[in-house]
Order: sequence, then C-alpha cells, then structure tokens
Amino acid sequence: MRKQYLLFLSIWFIGNAMAQSEMDSIHHRKVFVTSGMGWGFALGETSDLLQAKFSNSLGLDISLADRCYFVYPSIDFLTFRYNQQVHDPDYPYDLDRGRSNFYILNLAGGIRKQLDKLNIYAFGGPGVGVVVEPRAAVSAAASKVTIETSVHITPTLRGGVGADYKIGGFFLFVEMGWLHNFRHIQQRPVNVLSTYGGLKTDVTKLKDNVARVMGL
Repeated sequence: MRKQYLLFLSIWFIGNAMAQSEMDSIHHRKVFVTSGMGWGFALGETSDLLQAKFSNSLGLDISLADRCYFVYPSIDFLTFRYNQQVHDPDYPYDLDRGRSNFYILNLAGGIRKQLDKLNIYAFGGPGVGVVVEPRAAVSAAASKVTIETSVHITPTLRGGVGADYKIGGFFLFVEMGWLHNFRHIQQRPVNVLSTYGGLKTDVTKLKDNVARVMGL
C-alpha cells in the first residue's frame, strides 16, 4: 500500500513540475466533455478473480483560472469477467465466468503542459464506487440457475497520466490510470490499471449559453 501511495504522489509532483514550465494557450477558459474506451486490468492477488473486459469512461475537463490546472470529474464504467474465489455461505455454488461491474465517480484535479497542439497531463483525487458482484442462485426443483447480485459501496483513490492532441474543435487522448478501492473484494485488495483512448469535445459555447440563460 505504501508503494502505491508513493507512486500516486510521484505522478502528482512530476505533473506539478511540468506545469510550472509553460503556460497553456489552447485550454484557456475551456470546458471539454471526455469520452473514452478501453480496459481495466486488475493487479496482484485480484487478477485471478477479475479479468479485463471492454470498459469506458465519461467526464469533464474544466480549465481553471490558471490554465495549467484543471478539474477532472469523471465516471469509470469498468467491466470484468468474474471468477469467484471465496465461497459465499448464502449460495450453495460458486460462480465462474460471471460478470462484475464497477461504477466509480472520481473527483480529481490535474496539471498539464502544452507542447504546441500536444498536451501532457497528470491527475489524481478521491472518489466513491459502487461494486457489483454476481452470485449463482440454484433452484434444484425448477432446474434453474439465476444470477443475482451483491452490491457494496467503497471509497476510492485514482491517479494517472495522459496525453491529448488538438484536431479542430476536439482532442484525441490516451490515458493510463491507477485505481484503488479501499474495500476488499473476495478477501483481496483491489487495484486496477485502467487504459483509455477517446475524444475530448469542446462544449465551452454550450456552457456559456446556459450560463447566459440562467443569468450567471
């Protein structure tokens, strides 16, 4: 756990050093909707329980008054193949090749550096997640298996690095992040390496129009 926190802090301080070196001119007072697709890879002991499936993310990239800094709220929709490892006494059978979903709300802040149309950035912050685990409910009388779910909420911590490239009114981006759930799953710590690629779309004019209508 200590090594993971040191990695998180290292990402943050490296990003801070980058941001101090140059001002960003193409994010000034901008708001972008981010939409990414990719995978989440469970690390360590949890890799035999959770196996990567196609996932996606959705968020906002909101520049602050100092253009090197931004607010980055986002939601990760992570999907995994689920191979139950610890028996649940409420169910007679264990489940193999099921599906588990993580819905993670991230409240991150970030730092970036502009290199012409290319930007590199680092981000990190806390969050909260809803974790859905499948269970196999077997009815011998009806010769039926029903997939039920076990749901719990956990605080989370997420950090990462990324790069984006400006094309017209949007950016192409790639991003790699580390996610830690503070609640274990199947008696195993949860650490996920996420990789996303996608688009950041400029919605600043829409934001300004809404603010004007509301008199803000």
